[in-house]
Amino acid sequence: MCTVFARTPKLVELESNRDARLAPIVIVGLVEQDERVGHLVPSRKEPKIKLQIRKTRVHVENVLKGNVDQQVLSIYYFAIASGYDGPRPLGFWRPPSRRIFFIRRDGDVLRMACDVVDCTMPVTSGSHPGYLADSNKPIDYALVDINLTRGQGEIEDARFAYEIGWSIPATPLGGYVIDKLQHLVSTEPAVVKTAACEMLWIYTRDRSDTQLVQAANDGLRSAQCVCAVKPDGNLACQ
Repeated sequence: MCTVFARTPKLVELESNRDARLAPIVIVGLVEQDERVGHLVPSRKEPKIKLQIRKTRVHVENVLKGNVDQQVLSIYYFAIASGYDGPRPLGFWRPPSRRIFFIRRDGDVLRMACDVVDCTMPVTSGSHPGYLADSNKPIDYALVDINLTRGQGEIEDARFAYEIGWSIPATPLGGYVIDKLQHLVSTEPAVVKTAACEMLWIYTRDRSDTQLVQAANDGLRSAQCVCAVKPDGNLACQ
């Protein structure tokens, strides 16, 4: 039996994923299909590791940065195709999967701004129809808006809560994130409220920004969050 592949673009594995978040195009999209489009090739960095060019078809829900002229995009990337021991690989999703994609152009195709290691962000907060990012602000503001705001559609509260801590950017946004967390605490069910309280408490331990610490403490009090470190070292909030 002969395996039929889709057209294979002439791509080269990226040297680094370090600047993926600086990609010129950032979208929120729903993965509709993911397929292999070429034969196995050795990694240029680790020849013993085999890679596979794959194409994922993504339905665009929001454009957070840059411009795209289609509602459905084909985005290419190199995926791991052999034994691997490292961070979460790129492409480990099952359609439908809502994610934030960081994209760049390569010739006449679009490709992920990363290869092998996953640089996408899962979106567990639902869909956000009509959301428009402020182009005058860094992309991190849009990421916070999407990930820390309950959207529409079916939402698993436990997954939403779990991703709260992972979706807050390392770049400090001051009181913007604090305000988002306070809103979650005051409007969400217990599991999400607890996750938001924990993040507020973590902000109170920031010794580099006294104003941020004060805002976080105010947020904890106004939200009536009670947090304490348990004997085993884990944080418990209610």
